Amino acid sequence: MIVLELIKGVIGVGSDFLKGKQKLKEVKLEADAKVIVARAEAEVARLAKAQDAEINWDLTSANQMSTSWKDEYLTLLLSAPMILAFCGAWGRDAVAEGFASISTAPDWYKVAFLSAIAASFGIRALVDKFGLGKK
Repeated sequence: MIVLELIKGVIGVGSDFLKGKQKLKEVKLEADAKVIVARAEAEVARLAKAQDAEINWDLTSANQMSTSWKDEYLTLLLSAPMILAFCGAWGRDAVAEGFASISTAPDWYKVAFLSAIAASFGIRALVDKFGLGKK
């Protein structure tokens, strides 16, 4: 009988140990799940914040355009080669020479100029494409 009681005690201790180990696994899985959920929520919050910043940038740009003359200037500047192309050989020659000259300009200048135009017209996608955005 003592042996039987001893065996029951050992089995009980082993059973309690296994139950405790199982409970520990459950707690760890639950904690891991909470970490995953917290990371996902943080990423969603970060993306929402980034989207809000982009919207605010567009709104600010649009508001600034209403009182600026630079849009008209840039429109005329960009239209000049098209207009000169229809002004005979001297106009076409001037356009060709101008574009040849622009092709030798440093890349930083071209990027800065195109970025200024994109920002002026509120075309953020061009700013992103030329490496000044967050892409």
